[in-house]
Amino acid sequence: MSNIGRIIRPIFFAGVFLSFPLFVFADSLGQQVVFSVDSDFDAQERSQIPATLRKVTNQLYFYIEDGQWNSWSTQRRNDILGALEELGSRFESEIYPSLTNTFGTERKPGIDRDERITVLLHNMRENVKGYFSTADGYTKFEAPSSNEREMVYLNLQEVESSLAKSYLAHEFLHLVYFNQKEVLRGVSDDIWIQEGFAELAPTLLGYDRDFEGSYLAKRVRDFTVNPRDSLTEWRGLPADYGVVNMFFQYVRDRYGVAVLVDVLKSRKAGIAAVSEALAQNGFKEDFFAVFTDWSITVFLNDCLYGERYCFSDE
Repeated sequence: MSNIGRIIRPIFFAGVFLSFPLFVFADSLGQQVVFSVDSDFDAQERSQIPATLRKVTNQLYFYIEDGQWNSWSTQRRNDILGALEELGSRFESEIYPSLTNTFGTERKPGIDRDERITVLLHNMRENVKGYFSTADGYTKFEAPSSNEREMVYLNLQEVESSLAKSYLAHEFLHLVYFNQKEVLRGVSDDIWIQEGFAELAPTLLGYDRDFEGSYLAKRVRDFTVNPRDSLTEWRGLPADYGVVNMFFQYVRDRYGVAVLVDVLKSRKAGIAAVSEALAQNGFKEDFFAVFTDWSITVFLNDCLYGERYCFSDE
């Protein structure tokens, strides 16, 4: 079971408008924080983890769980910090400018009044690469498990992976989607559509261009294992990620990124948002027509039957 980018819903929303701290204190290197984490994803099923700020960039705070850090040799620590340096550089030069120029930004300065985004690295179950929690965007009064930060979570064991940048891009797009849809427009969108957007992030950044070993290659495999998996019924299974990836790849390929942007900006949710965005961009098809064409395409993928029955992106 893969849980990349799972969205954790706050237990209780007290209101549309959030209460922000009155004072701003930037985190400092070496600062320790006890974070709330998802016990379903944590390797030891913990709900709280002490972690220390080990790397600061212009836009990111990298916190690493203390238990793992304290067990490492000096060389191992330096290797991880080097990987974080590379990941931070990718984020600031590629991931952040590209995705925010297309879809808009995360909430800035955010609930903690700090423009940096927190990345918590902790040991997760082997098949979990990262996740995002909407609870963090609310106060503890509204969502008791909130860390009251703009933040994402990555599996510490994946930091040195060639796909680490794709995992970070996926989770960051969740952060953008949350702000643009839920905070600014008051719409709590369907999980399948939120995951579909996050799944596109590596492709939009060009990270899937070399297909073998890419994030997209993994999702194609997840899809082909169960191509009849429901698109809109979300269970958090690998097939769920595979099917939403393939569907939104088709929408991007056939109708363009502008349609995706309008889905995000819509005050409607799910299927209705997709149909509205298509109409706004001059297409006669609604969601159901697109879904039908896509269903045929994933089995045919042959332009000889018509352009709508194939992917133009090889």
